[in-house]
Amino acid sequence: MQKITFVRHGQASYGTDNYDQLSELGHQQSRLLGEYFKQIDYQFDAIYTGNMVRHHETAEQILSGMQKDSEYHQLSNFDEFDFEAVVGAYLAFSGETLPSKEAPRSDFYRLLKQAMIAWSNNQLSDLPETWQAFQLRVVSGVEYTIKQHPDARHILVATSGGAIAMLKGHVLGLSVDKLVDMNLQIRNASFHQYLVSPSHMLETSFNQVSHLELQANRALLTYS
Repeated sequence: MQKITFVRHGQASYGTDNYDQLSELGHQQSRLLGEYFKQIDYQFDAIYTGNMVRHHETAEQILSGMQKDSEYHQLSNFDEFDFEAVVGAYLAFSGETLPSKEAPRSDFYRLLKQAMIAWSNNQLSDLPETWQAFQLRVVSGVEYTIKQHPDARHILVATSGGAIAMLKGHVLGLSVDKLVDMNLQIRNASFHQYLVSPSHMLETSFNQVSHLELQANRALLTYS
């Protein structure tokens, strides 16, 4: 079986005009992960990212930390779902209002959880894709990568928390509630590992942040 390491992007620019870029801390988190991979002698035979800027920047910082000058492939299967569209559709459906920028982030997470559950139940309208289509494209992305690299021992994928949670839910048969709860617990620049074959996928680790915990700096541990 082949090994795939999925990485959630480093901290993005939450609360700014452009979320889809790493913050200064996000760059640091991702570079530390690359240094950690180098320290434990990880070698990647193929590297993939989604199409989002934060995915590319994460992969580039990992490679910088590993002191590698490798190319990576972009695959839209590993893009995050459009959470702004999902939340907007949920607000229209429920009549709730978006928390203010000054509100605790927990208020937005509560709203996002409710929106995702309504999305999974096909209660929301005018969205780019259904919940089921999102999960299918992520799983199909994994199947595509192993088909393209049948001799690869270890593949790296830089993506987003939603995509990682969808794969976990598929592999473990999680309920929607459990899947959404796990999604909201995925840390920035965390890594998650699977053994895969054309007929089987097995999760071997989840939400690892050893590279950040080694720094003895709790400010490095973030979720958004």
